[in-house]
Amino acid sequence: MVFKKLQRALTRSDKEKRHFEKLASFSALPDITNWWSANWLAPRVTQIFGTENPYQFYAKPIHDKAATAGQVRVLSLGTGDGEVELRVASRLRNAGVKNVTIYGLELSSVLVEKANAKASAERLSGILQFAQGDLNELSLQREWDFIIANQILHHVIGLESLFDEVERGLTAGGLLMTRDMIGKNGHQAWPEALSIVNPLWDAMPERYKYHHQHKKIYKHFPNLDFADETFEGVRAQDILPLMAERFHFPKFFAYGGIVERFISRGYGANYDVANSDDIAFVNQLQAINDQTIDDGVIKPTQMVAYVSVEACESVVWGKRTPEFCVRQNT
Repeated sequence: MVFKKLQRALTRSDKEKRHFEKLASFSALPDITNWWSANWLAPRVTQIFGTENPYQFYAKPIHDKAATAGQVRVLSLGTGDGEVELRVASRLRNAGVKNVTIYGLELSSVLVEKANAKASAERLSGILQFAQGDLNELSLQREWDFIIANQILHHVIGLESLFDEVERGLTAGGLLMTRDMIGKNGHQAWPEALSIVNPLWDAMPERYKYHHQHKKIYKHFPNLDFADETFEGVRAQDILPLMAERFHFPKFFAYGGIVERFISRGYGANYDVANSDDIAFVNQLQAINDQTIDDGVIKPTQMVAYVSVEACESVVWGKRTPEFCVRQNT
């Protein structure tokens, strides 16, 4: 039994590495997803964090710290092809910041090689380096002013040990900066969310139901488990509860649960941002999503957060504190 579990984990790991090694872009999203993000997500993130895009979200605290500190050390976890880290390093360099070093860890040696090649080509090797490492076996030998976890925590099985290392490895006043998935494992919908999604799905036009990756129409909403064969969302539902027990949140925003079911990578191409009916439908989904979260009917599935070891006051959206957003996983 132990051998079979180990064999399955290794198989899942191989599948996951192959999947991400073949991706042309880690950030490419359908036009409707980008429209929704620009109109509904970005303004709220800007209000809470004072930043206008994901790269600035990570770069701004580093830039501010570098203005008053000596050498600033940044660790980025699960870097993929290094796109986020390259953009952050480029922003810092263009702003004249010289006292920052960024060190990235990535499971795939193929992606590590690609990321280091890009850093060299963009003349960022002096401040940005990538190396191979398994976050389930993370052991921090030095202290870090910032730790970046961009869309990676939901791929980690050993969350407890990872958070132990983060807690131990951050300097006084340091931040864990993260954008991640916090819904049900495998990115499935919780039953209470399904009770809203299913009737909406059944009533909407069939043209919205074609899955462009699976090449098929789903007449009824498919509540797929993406962690069945990979580590995609393998312990997503444990991330926020564990963090709320261990850490504090200077700034926090949580959202999602309904709208992403309809405009994900699979279905997003069904929508036209120039079509007023499509835009009206997405706006309606967002209104339902907001109301059901704020009424406590469902819990958010995604978060954007600055996280600290030290106690602090929190800036949040409305009543959506980390504690309010935790679902009791019974």
